[in-house]
Amino acid sequence: MSQREHAAVMGLLVLVLAAAAFAARRPLARRTGMPPAATLGMLLMAAVCLGLTLPDQFQAGAAARLQSCLNGSSTRAFPGGPVHHAFNVVAWVPLGLFGVLASRRPAVFTLAGSVVWALVEVAQTLDPERSCQPVDWMNNSLGILAGAVVGVLLLRRPSALRT
Repeated sequence: MSQREHAAVMGLLVLVLAAAAFAARRPLARRTGMPPAATLGMLLMAAVCLGLTLPDQFQAGAAARLQSCLNGSSTRAFPGGPVHHAFNVVAWVPLGLFGVLASRRPAVFTLAGSVVWALVEVAQTLDPERSCQPVDWMNNSLGILAGAVVGVLLLRRPSALRT
């Protein structure tokens, strides 16, 4: 798959997941009692993060790619470096922030987010154009944690977002 096709599939996946997030926001907020705006933010950020990271094709050889991931010898489809690492932290901060504002459960949301992104990294072994990188999972988890900390600080303010 060319990089242009890969980008188109990722963009389409983000749009489909964002539409699903928008449709699910109200029923989820009603059912759980979560604030509607924070619920929408959480769902939309999850849609964007998933759309950017889920594999977009499946081919044989996943077992070998998983082994490479687990022993740290997998190669990147896109170059790494400080910008890549910073992106993998910063892009997940809003997910942690909105997740805490919606759920009011920072520890549970942070742990759940970390587990989900560990599974996404493993799922990337299904796609030969992707690479499973444990450091990406750690960076994503750090971003969720940072957002969760900001969410906790906002909730502790006397005029915290009360919706």
